[in-house]
Amino acid sequence: MIQVILQGHKNIYDTRELTKLFISEVEIIESTDQPSEKKDYVISRLGKDQQGNLQAFARGDMEGRAAEYQIAVKEPEENLSSREKTLVYDKNQREALRSCLFMVLKDLTGKKPVWGIFTGIRPVKIVQNMLEASRNYDEIFQELTREKFLDQDKAQLLIDIAKKERELIYPLEQRAVNLYISIPFCPSRCFYCSFPSNDLYRKEGEVDQYLTELIKELKASITIINREKIKVNTLYVGGGTPSILRREQFEALFSALQELDQYSDLKEITVEAGRPDTFSVEVLKCLKERGVGRISLNPQTMNEKTLVAIGRKHTPQEIHKAYDMIREVGFESVNMDLIIGLPGETLESLGHTLEEIGKLQPENLTVHTLAVKTNSYFKEHQELLTLGERGVLQMLDKVEAFTNRHQYIPYYMYRQKNMLGNFENVGYSKKGRESLYNMKIMAEKETILGFGAGAVSKVVNLKTDEVKRVPNIKGLGHYMDRIEEALEKKEEILKNFY
Repeated sequence: MIQVILQGHKNIYDTRELTKLFISEVEIIESTDQPSEKKDYVISRLGKDQQGNLQAFARGDMEGRAAEYQIAVKEPEENLSSREKTLVYDKNQREALRSCLFMVLKDLTGKKPVWGIFTGIRPVKIVQNMLEASRNYDEIFQELTREKFLDQDKAQLLIDIAKKERELIYPLEQRAVNLYISIPFCPSRCFYCSFPSNDLYRKEGEVDQYLTELIKELKASITIINREKIKVNTLYVGGGTPSILRREQFEALFSALQELDQYSDLKEITVEAGRPDTFSVEVLKCLKERGVGRISLNPQTMNEKTLVAIGRKHTPQEIHKAYDMIREVGFESVNMDLIIGLPGETLESLGHTLEEIGKLQPENLTVHTLAVKTNSYFKEHQELLTLGERGVLQMLDKVEAFTNRHQYIPYYMYRQKNMLGNFENVGYSKKGRESLYNMKIMAEKETILGFGAGAVSKVVNLKTDEVKRVPNIKGLGHYMDRIEEALEKKEEILKNFY
């Protein structure tokens, strides 16, 4: 336990999240008093020096070790408006406080988190904002490593992905959207999962009712999109496990979607099939006929013992069988998801998974570091998660070697709270086979309209760089009972679309 005392500021959230990278138990207090000599502590202070310049300062003592650090708060540029100056000055204060706290905690603990002072989930956005401020890549790399304390390989990863975004999703389009369709049903719940999903075998009778309400929500929005001539770029059907739907259910869903005037011009249509035990040639042919070009098959691991340990009801052999089915039907773009840090996994078992993936050669490979999510089984049974930070790092190094060997290029990334080792999730792709939807949802530079229970719309205003979250109701029954609320939310978004 360490006590962090705030003086002259109320930057509680940033302080707690950053401190937890070093020490799991944190007590944040606001006080002008000096700490008890018996406690491990850090003072985080914002105040003026003798010349009247604003300074961030941190000083700490832990197990007899002492450290301190201070940084001058950068002044905003003179050519900004009053509102912009206020926003920039506030941001500069928070960054200076984080930097001081980081350096003191690093000296006290001997640890150096690879992502430096970054605690947010979309660090590539920071690089894009620097580029929009006319910074070049060399300047950005220097700031990331020297001022924000990122390891060099993480700084380079951000820059490489920012370049890929510039290549594929810029120039940005204000009057353009992407559609996300939520199918919140699964054959069973995986132990790492916290997404809103419903056990298919307990809720099977509600699937048709749910689709009726979902289609109602879709058709109402499509009518407005067609009338207002709002451009639609990509479509993603996710879950849950969408491939639990029968052919006739998919046909009903896609018949509604094909009322979109621009349907045949969509740049990308993805269906997240997910679990191989839900696949059938009949459903895959239906999707192919409806213009779906990309299928996501998510094994997470190719080790049978681990599949049992995470609550999966299929075997590695079924993964191969499902993959062969996808190829036989004629799909040319396949994504596969893996999770690093699952219970019982070792470098050897990861090596087996990568060897099997290497035989298949999917166009996309998304590598997640296990995140201990609040509503997941693993949150209540963390004793099952025995892999330490060093073990996770060794696994990620093995993945990097594999992706380099098989010519996979990183094209999007994001981070989550409570990830093992505070690492990251990275999407890799064969050259030219990147998923535009994945890039757009992570970049938050283009609006995503979410349809169905638990789906979240993210409305982007490029003029102000603001992102407004508009969530649908999560619960399956509540969503179906209150569908009119979802319709009203979409109408409000679309009638005021920028």
